Amino acid sequence: MKHIFAFIFTLCCVATISAQGVVRTGLYAKDGAVVYSDPQSSVTVTVTVKSTIFTPGEFARYAQKMLGVRASLAEKRQSEIVSAEVLCGDREVEVTKQTNTTAVESVLPIYKSDNRAQSVEQQAAAAAEMIFAMRRSRKELISGDAGENVFGAGLTSALAKIDAMEQQCLDMFYGTTTTTVERKVFHLTPNASEKNYILARYRDGVGFLPIDELSGEPIMVCFTPQSVDTSAMPLATEKDKNKGQFIVPAACKVELLLGTQTLDELSMPIYQYGQRVVLALPSSK
Repeated sequence: MKHIFAFIFTLCCVATISAQGVVRTGLYAKDGAVVYSDPQSSVTVTVTVKSTIFTPGEFARYAQKMLGVRASLAEKRQSEIVSAEVLCGDREVEVTKQTNTTAVESVLPIYKSDNRAQSVEQQAAAAAEMIFAMRRSRKELISGDAGENVFGAGLTSALAKIDAMEQQCLDMFYGTTTTTVERKVFHLTPNASEKNYILARYRDGVGFLPIDELSGEPIMVCFTPQSVDTSAMPLATEKDKNKGQFIVPAACKVELLLGTQTLDELSMPIYQYGQRVVLALPSSK
């Protein structure tokens, strides 16, 4: 009777530890085959950075004089981390890099051939005059003064072309803004001896930097494992003939940091920080 109770108790313990993520390791026989098991936990980290660069227009210094509005003369760079996430296990995540700019396709005939014969101020004056000319043309088209042959889709197309030409001229005074959105993905499988991993570096105004570029703050993953409790497990003794080696994963806090700032965190079992134990197994008889 004692053997029956011991057998039932061992089965219950094995079922319980299986539910906790405890798995058998090393070489062992299973379903008539020899199996080798060495489980490894991993995480996937995604970080998305949005960077913006303002480039002053080549005629910026003449904007106040010719258009009546002051323009910025300095280049400006900004960046920010717009999203960051740490996920359990390896995930297929699309890596993207998208760039948008306010610049439009060149539709202006000016400054393309004989601009070297003009001073910068003369070129700016010509661009300003074209802005005013296009505004007059827009007004004439909308009011009907340009003739009755421009209407419907033709009017819409004509106005769109005028808008594009005017914007290009305005960009020469007020500059352009380029926005880049870049997402990087890191797959990390920690080892038992390391708890902190630097994935990349980041600096405001620049965005992502290589790991060895110390001017940026580190983007890092930190693992904080908890102690493993095996007191309720059927640990094998010398008397047990049927036993096997198992690994108990450690419950672990996983933090994604920018310097000391927490970007994301999760809790998950990590086998590498767990404890290897030898457990008694039910008798095969």
